[in-house]
Amino acid sequence: MDVVDEVTATWENDDAVGTRSHVRDPYPTPVPRSFPNAKAGVPVLSPKHANLRIKRASPLFCHHALFTSLLPQPTSFAMSSTDNILAASKKHPKPADRVFQYGTAGFRMNASLLDSVVFRAGLTAALRSRKLGGQTIGVMITASHNPPEDNGIKLVDPMGEMLENSWEAHSTELANAQSDEELVQTYKKLETSLKISPETTARVIFARDTRPSGPKLVAALVDALEATGAEYTDYKTLTTPQLHYLTRCTNTEGTPQSYGDISEKGYYEKLSSAFKRAMKGKTTTGHITVDCANGVGGPKLTELIKYLNKASEGGIDIKIVNDDVLKAESLNHEVRCYPAISARTS
Repeated sequence: MDVVDEVTATWENDDAVGTRSHVRDPYPTPVPRSFPNAKAGVPVLSPKHANLRIKRASPLFCHHALFTSLLPQPTSFAMSSTDNILAASKKHPKPADRVFQYGTAGFRMNASLLDSVVFRAGLTAALRSRKLGGQTIGVMITASHNPPEDNGIKLVDPMGEMLENSWEAHSTELANAQSDEELVQTYKKLETSLKISPETTARVIFARDTRPSGPKLVAALVDALEATGAEYTDYKTLTTPQLHYLTRCTNTEGTPQSYGDISEKGYYEKLSSAFKRAMKGKTTTGHITVDCANGVGGPKLTELIKYLNKASEGGIDIKIVNDDVLKAESLNHEVRCYPAISARTS
């Protein structure tokens, strides 16, 4: 019997960078976002983005109870989330002899020690978003100027600023829970003491730099976001300022405080526009050499240059060195300082 002719559902697509794509499939299997085993490429239904539309169906299939059973049930969300966190945490055990501290740069250390830290930072991001009524929190996986074997994670508040100081302590507390059970207890304690509703939709965006440990740490982060039922968008590789920019743009979209287009292209347009204003009435001589330390800044600066005027057009000439992101061992190796460019008012 042909029960359903067509269903449109929201899919997570690995090939879509920073976007959600809508794919038609006649027989999708809806997977609520709060399910621990939801994976990219599998149909996902969430409170905000659910898009299940039956065009023609059998009357028996249209029974209301059957439809509502496909969606996450708010009344059982809290218990489901707790169970999911416990199950997911077992995949990311904390090193027994380590004490972690969230600081100015977030958590930063040898990447081999970060698996549990990143998972638990993901829990912090979900809690922070819910505390702020569902505003989007940014998460950046990077260790900036550290050697290639290191990595780190930091959280970005809604306006693109650093994580509020008091939440550094909450993230530290979660990171140091000694067992999976203690972690869940700490999570629930924070939820209660901070008066956070588990039914509020949590929203997170994240990115990473080019370190080889990045993809594995992203997987740990995603496990935490799925366990807590958070909506998320993966922007793949970005610089830290780009992730800060996207976080602010996401939270101000459609408001009088709109900060810019929610895209990497929007970042280049905004930055280049500001630079052109700063350079108005000025000229430059020579060129500036930028050592990108073989990190993510190399390819991103290459893109930015496309939006800038050359010196002959009232802009600036930039020469990039050390922009090889394919050799992990060359990251931050023998970075040099170069003479500054000179500028004068016309």
